Amino acid sequence: MGSMGSSRHMKRSAAPSFWKIPRKLGQFVVKPSPGPHPISESYSLATLLRDILKVVKNMREARYVINSGKILVDGVVRMDKKFPVGLMDVIHIPSMNKFYRMLPSKKAMLFPKEIDSESAKLKLCKVKSKNKVKSNKFSYGLHDGRTILSKEDLGLNVGDSVLITIPDGKLVDKVKLEKGSLVLFLKGKHIGKIGTVKDLVKGTFSSEKSAEVYVEGETVRAPLRVLLAVGKDKPLLPVEAGE
Repeated sequence: MGSMGSSRHMKRSAAPSFWKIPRKLGQFVVKPSPGPHPISESYSLATLLRDILKVVKNMREARYVINSGKILVDGVVRMDKKFPVGLMDVIHIPSMNKFYRMLPSKKAMLFPKEIDSESAKLKLCKVKSKNKVKSNKFSYGLHDGRTILSKEDLGLNVGDSVLITIPDGKLVDKVKLEKGSLVLFLKGKHIGKIGTVKDLVKGTFSSEKSAEVYVEGETVRAPLRVLLAVGKDKPLLPVEAGE
């Protein structure tokens, strides 16, 4: 009988293109496990520590620091070397007193930008779903797998953003994806850049919802799925990687 499910291994040659790893150094690399971020948009925790942050020399050291509970993601100790680390996640290494936020940059879809301890207490998340559940509560699903339950409608729709505290996930502020909003490009030619929404374009049977965004002296059209609302007059958090 054949095995069921996807492979537990990942060849270096098949790793997501934004992974900045040596492709011919070995045959395999640590594959992210199923979790809050898709494999194609995340790093495995061990790969991030060894190959991107370079805070450990080899996989043996990576396993040791992870299994010792010395690495926190969004304020929670993670002891799985395959844990997927994705957009806006905050990595904390207490022994080095270092904090990093995963941001899109012109060099890669995900870049670990060093941040200060105050900024590390907050996180911007994109609303991916909205439903009304039992007891007449509203459920908002966020891009990192979190869920916000509210007794009343928060006035948020799919595509809007929320600023939350970590690790408890309390709502601090919200940003509507609308005309005049500042947005961060998550993919494409302008990845990592901030622009201003000039207009929203409704989707059709053959095209998805998009927005006309003014960025770097020109107006471009981008699908809403590659945009993250980050503020109105200024970003609620520093979100430019600077790389």
